[in-house]
Amino acid sequence: MGQLGKKRVGTAARAITAVLRRAYADEWFAHYNYQLVANTLRGHRSPATIAVLAEKSRRAFDRSNRLIARVLELGGQPIRKMGDLADVASDKPFRLPDRLDDVDAVLKAVLDAERTSIRTYGELATVSADKDVVTHALAVEFLTAATAGEENIERLLGDAAPGMTGR
Repeated sequence: MGQLGKKRVGTAARAITAVLRRAYADEWFAHYNYQLVANTLRGHRSPATIAVLAEKSRRAFDRSNRLIARVLELGGQPIRKMGDLADVASDKPFRLPDRLDDVDAVLKAVLDAERTSIRTYGELATVSADKDVVTHALAVEFLTAATAGEENIERLLGDAAPGMTGR
């Protein structure tokens, strides 16, 4: 990012970068877990769920690339080691059930991850509002997608799963 762009973001860059890095780590966990479950899920409802999860994995990977690009533009540092992702990620970016053949339990884990994303991207939108329009636009785009994802998973479950709070 150029000099004027950096000046416009100013002192907010550090707080914005911290949330961007957390979202990046969360997206890596989502990508990995969606792909893992897409490769291992079994059961009569699994083919449709596998397709949904494989697409969610691809989109999570794409978002992670866009997030880290923005971190770098703001002068922040990437997370250099995969093992360090857990230190930067949300408290529970994605918790898989013990049984990966339980489609409802897997979908509830996905729903919980979507709700974590809604919280993270909501925070990113708030911290970047009126300070960094580029990051704010990214946050709004990703928040919109997470909100739609939450609705889609609730529809697949046939249940709003209020116990899955994203915390």
